[in-house]
Amino acid sequence: MKFLKIFFLFSVLLSSITNCASQKIEKEAPVAIKEVYTKSWTSGVKTGGSGINIFVDLQEALPANITLDSIYFEAYQLPLKQNNNNPLLFVGRKVNASNQNISILKANAVTDQMVLESTEKQAKFQLEDSACIIRYTDSGDVKYFKYEGLYRKQAPLIPKARPKHQ
Repeated sequence: MKFLKIFFLFSVLLSSITNCASQKIEKEAPVAIKEVYTKSWTSGVKTGGSGINIFVDLQEALPANITLDSIYFEAYQLPLKQNNNNPLLFVGRKVNASNQNISILKANAVTDQMVLESTEKQAKFQLEDSACIIRYTDSGDVKYFKYEGLYRKQAPLIPKARPKHQ
């Protein structure tokens, strides 16, 4: 019985060490990155919602053995999707709940608390405001790269009312 406990503890320790080793952050980018930036957005209608998009703009096409998977910034992990019109641009999208959905959730406090707890994510990495982690696969191996230089672009201002014609 004592042998089983020692074996179990050793296997847990070994698996935690290999898990930490697999999340090693690479020092060099797998591909040349032009810029990484975020843009906040709002829909403009009361129940439309809002969110933030993060853009990864590459200088050259990805090699065949590398695929960009997701990005970590602030407390978010977002999947990256390649833009259909620009193969050098990858986009991650975080959509906040619309006002209508929030009022439905607030109607039932128990359900509201359960939903909020299940959707909250803890930050996997401790990052500065100007840094992000890009997760990618290289010939099937999952790897991480830290990018310094993340910045926010100002969303275009949209007037609330149409201008008066004179």
